[in-house]
Amino acid sequence: MISKNVKNMNNKGFTMLEMLYAFSIFLLIISFFPLTLKYFLDNEQFELRTKRMEWHVFVNQLKKELRLSEELDVYDQRIILKKHGQNIIYERYGANLRRRVDSKGHEIVFQQVDTFQFSRIPDGVKLTLRDLYNQTYSISIYSYINLENDYASQ
Repeated sequence: MISKNVKNMNNKGFTMLEMLYAFSIFLLIISFFPLTLKYFLDNEQFELRTKRMEWHVFVNQLKKELRLSEELDVYDQRIILKKHGQNIIYERYGANLRRRVDSKGHEIVFQQVDTFQFSRIPDGVKLTLRDLYNQTYSISIYSYINLENDYASQ
């Protein structure tokens, strides 16, 4: 017969060991807190690095498409490339820069755009862009298309 009497129960130091074990787990969890706090505070730096990579991908795509195009029309807020009978348009859509083919489709090529401007230069186009993080990007892209006649006439 099991008696439920306090005198018969023996917990010699068990609660102290259990408390130390729980406290060590608590300290282990708390030790990761500064690392997670640093991650949340450095999230903007991560976003800036991501934007820079997005810029490089966008520029390489635009360079390739411009060099393979047959004709180029440059406007302040839009660029139209003619390639294989299709009109490829790069334009602003909300806070994004998008690409469309024959005024159809909706391919986002750069996100979180504050301002941008295309301008014609001899044998190419210059793009200046500022994103919502106030980072300014600029690139001059040259084409194999003979654009000097078009440039001189403006």
